[in-house]
Amino acid sequence: MFRTFIFFIILSFPIMGYTPGKWSHKDAYLFKKVKKVPTKEIVRNAEGQVVYVAEYEYNSDGKLITETYSDKEGKGDGKTTFRYTEGLLTSEEVYDNGGHLVERKDFQFKGRALKKMNVKDREGKLVMVYSIESDGEGNVFAAEGKNMETKDNESFRFQIDPKRPNVQIQYLTDDKKKELGEIHFKFDSKGNLVEREFFQGENRRVHKLKYKADGSLESHSFHVKQGDNWILEKTHVLVYD
Repeated sequence: MFRTFIFFIILSFPIMGYTPGKWSHKDAYLFKKVKKVPTKEIVRNAEGQVVYVAEYEYNSDGKLITETYSDKEGKGDGKTTFRYTEGLLTSEEVYDNGGHLVERKDFQFKGRALKKMNVKDREGKLVMVYSIESDGEGNVFAAEGKNMETKDNESFRFQIDPKRPNVQIQYLTDDKKKELGEIHFKFDSKGNLVEREFFQGENRRVHKLKYKADGSLESHSFHVKQGDNWILEKTHVLVYD
């Protein structure tokens, strides 16, 4: 098990991007120029029932500026806003359904390369600091995060699987360089990420991604391994105008 936090970050492939401390296909809409972006994302459980909906708004540069959430009954469930300076992401703020700030992330760049991300709680207290190795194209290669309360450090690095050139392995380590787990990123012949598989002790999880003929992400689903079987947990379907 992870003690403090987990990195879900990938390398430089067309539709995908990164955010230290989590992973999301939406990161590409924050850091990269994507020709076709979704306006809505519908989350369904294993039985096909809608449990969550997110709607997206973009600025004139095509960058994501607002992500608004609603629950299974269609009631508002908060939002996330993003701000930019000269095309670079400067902050991300999460609000609850009452409009109260829950969390804020501040991004620092050197040139166009992201170098640091600070995470603050609702009171403005600094809770996490991430030091990042990246280039000016929106690609992260390694990072280290420090929990300001516990002083724990965790980091990650990427390595190409020597036996599978279409697979990148993300190694997660603690401050003593002890391995905490691995995430295997598998890409198809077009460079699209099609699968992320998590290895954490005896636990196995997999995230599968499906694309349309034009290369845009159509849906992605999460599965957990129970015994010899993979069990579907939820599916996200993207809607485009």
